[in-house]
Amino acid sequence: MDLFWLFCAGEDSGDILGESVVCEIREKGFSAVGAGGARMQHAGLKAVVPFDELPVNGFADVIFHAKKLKQHLCKLQKLLLNEKCQGLVAMDYPGFNLKLMQLALRLGKRIIYVEPPQIWAWNPRRVRFFLSPEAKKRVELRSCYRMNVLAYQKYGLPIRQIEHPFAAFSDLKKTEAFSPKEILLLPGSRVSQAKRNLSLYRKVAQKFREKKIAVRFVASRKEVQKFLEENIGEFPVVLSPVSTEERFLQMMSAKAVVCGPGSAASEAKWAGTFCVVASRIELWTFLMGKLFLRTRHIAMPNIEADSVGEKPPFPEFVQSVLSNESVQAQKIFQAIESR
Repeated sequence: MDLFWLFCAGEDSGDILGESVVCEIREKGFSAVGAGGARMQHAGLKAVVPFDELPVNGFADVIFHAKKLKQHLCKLQKLLLNEKCQGLVAMDYPGFNLKLMQLALRLGKRIIYVEPPQIWAWNPRRVRFFLSPEAKKRVELRSCYRMNVLAYQKYGLPIRQIEHPFAAFSDLKKTEAFSPKEILLLPGSRVSQAKRNLSLYRKVAQKFREKKIAVRFVASRKEVQKFLEENIGEFPVVLSPVSTEERFLQMMSAKAVVCGPGSAASEAKWAGTFCVVASRIELWTFLMGKLFLRTRHIAMPNIEADSVGEKPPFPEFVQSVLSNESVQAQKIFQAIESR
């Protein structure tokens, strides 16, 4: 095996941001090995664990997949112990990456952490992992979100602000002529999440179809695409493009986007497309969020707008699975129709 860097991305957001770092490491003459999705693999990552098995959503999901997740973590830890491993690139995903980072520090290896834990949102004690003399010496922090940059700078930690991948295409909004007609529905990046949101998103899709407005479901990965095709055959389903530019154009050409509070909302903001943030959350996770979340909003574009005293750009309808689904669907529909 050649000299390599170990990568760990467990979510689509990490896969999106990790693509450029894979290129960066390979340009320096090292191989890229580890966990990452289609975008990182397209850039040259050799995947050693199944990316589709890494994303989890909610406490029940973590417990249900605990055995398999532990197996994947152990495999990544063994690679980190390999003498040919030169360092760790951690992409978000703190459940795995904080453990991998601690091991890398004990081994004296370099770490690049892109989108470290959002200590400003909840559990600020996690900053302690970055405050040791060894961590300050060996960990390079990067983030494309102003909130994260400010939070770590507050503790005297240097953190590099990087551009969101969509920033490279933001000028297209001024030069390309689009006539947005379609509503894009993104019910979740994990099958478990898509299952919880399926009925709600179908209700929303039906409301737009009654108004003769085209809708399209977008799946972030093949297993989600398969699930959606099997359960909502009456509506078209497409796989999210691997290409950043194609993904940007897909977002920009939509009349509106309905998605969860993850990376898709930020992508919609960069593409200049109106977005409604909507999701059904398992009860225990919903209650924990109510108790411990330190922000008034959940979607990053709204959080960042609120932090500088601006009006949040996107309505949020994130509710527990016990709430009235029909009322939630009507609110989503009205938010887009009233634009």
